[in-house]
Amino acid sequence: MSRSSTGPSHTDPNPRAVNNLLHTLRGEQFRHSQNLQRIRTHVSATLARNSPTLPIDLSSPDYPLDRPPAKAEASHSSAYKNCPGPEAPKSWTLTSKEVAEEDTPVWRARAVSLVLPSPPPIPSLSNLCLRVLAALSTQQFKQDIIPHLPSHLQRDLVRQSAIYSPLSSAKLYALCEPDGHTDTELVVVGPNATLRDDYFIRATRDTDNVDSHSNNKEDASWDSERECDVDPLRTFVLMSTRLATSSLLSLPPTITRMALINLPTPIALHRLPGTCPLLVVLDLSYNTWLGLKSGSAEKILDRVEWSRWSHLRVLGLRECHVSIGMLVKLNRGRWDDVEIVQ
Repeated sequence: MSRSSTGPSHTDPNPRAVNNLLHTLRGEQFRHSQNLQRIRTHVSATLARNSPTLPIDLSSPDYPLDRPPAKAEASHSSAYKNCPGPEAPKSWTLTSKEVAEEDTPVWRARAVSLVLPSPPPIPSLSNLCLRVLAALSTQQFKQDIIPHLPSHLQRDLVRQSAIYSPLSSAKLYALCEPDGHTDTELVVVGPNATLRDDYFIRATRDTDNVDSHSNNKEDASWDSERECDVDPLRTFVLMSTRLATSSLLSLPPTITRMALINLPTPIALHRLPGTCPLLVVLDLSYNTWLGLKSGSAEKILDRVEWSRWSHLRVLGLRECHVSIGMLVKLNRGRWDDVEIVQ
């Protein structure tokens, strides 16, 4: 008694009969679903051959429908991770380098917000052009760009770069020549740039030499142009780089707005009132040696003679230790209390 079989046997002369049968069933099932939805879009045979082996209505994702699939790990490229076949070699994977919070534009913009104006949410065309020019080589930047930039654009360039892409020491100092600042502002952001120990001494010496040289010139006529007096440094920002004691003691007394942010090492803060007595805004935020976990923070702040800053209006102490005794000493003898930003 013989048994009949509906499927192909191992002795079937056509080994692709099963694949052809599945292909035909898939096509019929797809056309049936298209007819039910009244869709007349033509699908090529190539797409049909690449469809899954199971019928479309039977295939389901391997994750719950009420929760989206988990994102691939940051250390792997999704393009290689989802490819069929063996796992991609390690040399093909993309590793994401962790970026410290202090190296992000968002953090830098927040850090300097007490001293510098906040950047607009939509940058102007001139600021976008300045960012492109700042990316040029140092030699080309010095020779072809700086001589044609007016002082206010040089200041804007330093401000924008301090937030989005800090300048190197070579480019920054080239912009600050010969006055030692850009339109009364000096912004130094590490680690790309550092403040020279004798920077303010050299800047003062160079300015005196320029003034004496211009005074010794004889006027060719009564209406000859005279060089205007250079405005002194008013705003000083130092962030994520060291401040040497020699630089602190040689700071210009004309500074009225100062930010010493995220300095790696402590400074002789008690010497600052005698050096810069006209401060209106002082920001000491994000310094670990003034933080809550620092054992010397209270001692450093207690040594400062706050009464010598009679013009002080705003004091930034974000992520710093502020004691009740320090607040009493800060506002002693003032008509208006100093605004403390924490």
